[in-house]
Amino acid sequence: MVAARYMAGDLGTLKNWRDGFYEWTQTHWREVDRAAVEAAVWQYLDHARRYDKNGDPLPFQPNRARVGDVSAALAAQCNLPAYVEAPAWLSTVDMPHASELTPVANGLLHLVSGRLYPPTPSFFNLNSAGVAFDPDAPEPAEWLRFLNELWGQDVQSIETLQDVFGYLLSPDTSQQKIPLIVGPKRSGKGTIARVLTALLGQASVGAPTLSGLSTNFGIEPLIGKSVAIVGDARLGGRADQAVIAERLLQISGEDSLTIDRKHRAAWTGKLGVRFVIMSNELPRLNDASGALSGRFIVITMENSFFGREDRGLLNRLLPELPGILNWSRAGYLRLSRRGYFLQPESARDAIAELEALGSPIGAFLKQRCTVEPGLQCTPGRLFDTWRDWSADNGRKEPGTLQSFGRDLRAAVPGLRIVNPRVAGKQVRMYEGIDIANDATSAALPIDGEPW
Repeated sequence: MVAARYMAGDLGTLKNWRDGFYEWTQTHWREVDRAAVEAAVWQYLDHARRYDKNGDPLPFQPNRARVGDVSAALAAQCNLPAYVEAPAWLSTVDMPHASELTPVANGLLHLVSGRLYPPTPSFFNLNSAGVAFDPDAPEPAEWLRFLNELWGQDVQSIETLQDVFGYLLSPDTSQQKIPLIVGPKRSGKGTIARVLTALLGQASVGAPTLSGLSTNFGIEPLIGKSVAIVGDARLGGRADQAVIAERLLQISGEDSLTIDRKHRAAWTGKLGVRFVIMSNELPRLNDASGALSGRFIVITMENSFFGREDRGLLNRLLPELPGILNWSRAGYLRLSRRGYFLQPESARDAIAELEALGSPIGAFLKQRCTVEPGLQCTPGRLFDTWRDWSADNGRKEPGTLQSFGRDLRAAVPGLRIVNPRVAGKQVRMYEGIDIANDATSAALPIDGEPW
C-alpha cells in the first residue's frame, strides 16, 4: 500500500509522528485524521486478493479487524520518531539548515540567499507560505502607502513591523519574543492580521483567545501552526491569568510541553508557534517577575479610521503578496544581521505601562525603592510602604506580608534574608533593597555601627 500510494520517487509521503498521520502535500506535511487513513485502507483492501487453501485467489473481504491490523502495520511502516522536531531533514542532504528554509508555493525558499530549491518530502515541515516567491516582484506600493497612513513619520514602528513579518516568515523561534500591536478600533490591526495570514498561508495560522490558553485543551489547536494571532486580547474575570502567563512564557521560551488532546494520547514536544497579540488596550497579565512583559515587542498605533474605512483596501493589498514576501524577507535579513528586535521609541510609554500592569511590584520598586548590593530594610517597613503605594495607585488588595515577600523575591533576583544585630537583638531584614531616599534605615545602629 505504501509503495502504491505513498511514494514520491524513492521517498515516502506518509509518516506516523506523535500518534498522528502526516501526508506530504507537495509543499508541506499536513496531518491527516485517522478516519481518513482507515478509509484509504478500506478502499485499498477492497480490491485486494487472498489465496484459499488450494492456492486459488479470492476477494480479501476486509472487515473492521483486518482494517485495524493493516492500519496498525501502516503506522509502524511509516513511523517517524517522536524526538524529531519540525522543521527537519529526514535524510542526509547537501542543503541549507532547515531553520533557514521557508516553503513557499513554488519551492523551498532559502531566506538568507534568496535561492529557491525544489520541494521534497525529505524536508519535514508542517507549514507553507501562501504565496509563490518572485525575486523580481514589483514593490508593494499599496502596502507601503497603507503603512505610511498608519504611522506617518514613525519609521521605527514600520521597520519593527517589517522585522516581525520576516521573523514570522521563517521557522525561527530563537528570539523568544511576542509582537504586541496596540491601537484604537479601526486602526488597521485587522488588515495587518489578514495580510499576514494570507502571506503565511491560512493553514499555518491559528486564532486562539487568551482566555482559551488556560483551558485544558486550549493549546491543542496550535500543534503544527506557525503563528497564532490573538485578534482581540480581552480577559474576563474568570480567566486564570497565572496559567495564561505561564503558557505564553513556556511557548515563547521554546520549552517542551505535554499537551492534552481530545480522545487521543497526549502530545509532547516543542511548539513552533509564535504569538502575535493585537488589542485595543494593553493586556493585564499578572507576572510578578516581569519576565512576560520583557517578551513583548510593542508597536503602538494612534490613527483610527472609524467611519472612514477603505472597504476595498484588502482587495488591493492581496495581489501585492509576492512583493510583501520580498519586503518581509528584507526584514528577516536585517533582524538576522542585528540579532535582536528594536523597540520603537513611540512605544516607550506603553512598555512602561505594560510592565506596571503585569508586575505592580516592579512598578513599586522603580518608584519607591533602591535596589543595590549592601542595602538593607526590614520587611515590615517595606511592606508598609507597599501598602501606602498600593492605596495611592488604586490597588484594593495589597495582599499579605508573605505574598508580598514572594512577589518581591520574584522581582529582585538575588534578594537575601539576613539577621543582623540591632541594639543587641537579631532583626530579620531584606538585603539588597531599601526605600528610596529614606534616611531612617541609615540612622539605625547595628552593634554600634551605622548600616
